[in-house]
Amino acid sequence: MEKKTARIEAFSDGIFGVAITLLAIEIGIDEYQQPTNLSLWNKIVEKWAEYFTYFNSFATVLLIWMGHHKILNKIWRANHWVILLNGLVLLFVVLFPYPTKLVGNFIDTEAINTAVGFYTGFTGLIVLTMLLLNLGIIGDRGKIINPEKNLEWFFSQIKQQMVAVLVYGIATIIAFYAPYIALSITFMMWIFWAIVTKDTDDEE
Repeated sequence: MEKKTARIEAFSDGIFGVAITLLAIEIGIDEYQQPTNLSLWNKIVEKWAEYFTYFNSFATVLLIWMGHHKILNKIWRANHWVILLNGLVLLFVVLFPYPTKLVGNFIDTEAINTAVGFYTGFTGLIVLTMLLLNLGIIGDRGKIINPEKNLEWFFSQIKQQMVAVLVYGIATIIAFYAPYIALSITFMMWIFWAIVTKDTDDEE
């Protein structure tokens, strides 16, 4: 059977690239009156929150892209519903710079709880859309390449995504009481995603 996912893969990769680019564009220091070397260094240091959220969000998007790449690599074709569900994933991915900027701008203010809660909740929504995409794919197993092997991988991913959605939901609640702990949870999820996005095909 001929693989017919080249267009959706190319479109998706482009959207992921745009999302990562937008994350970087948000970082910067506006011009100000009478700048000096010392004052500029101070302003660079003051931006620490933006640096942290950028790297955190970059890693998140990168690892989600890795999982997304493996998903599309395991199917022959994408039907109407899979294309729509894939579009839903891309919708939230390309909007990820928005909650990222909120954390960078408000982490040192009294609005930190809302900013971090929105960030963790939004990250959970991205994972939820990936979960829906996987469910849409296994709903028509004829599109899966080598289903005897890959169907098990899809079920494993679904279980792990359900756990991740729960973790991000808990982190969102924690954000309103201990925002830095909530952010730390999103940071530690890098390790989780780095492990669960790996499969035996990586070693071939």
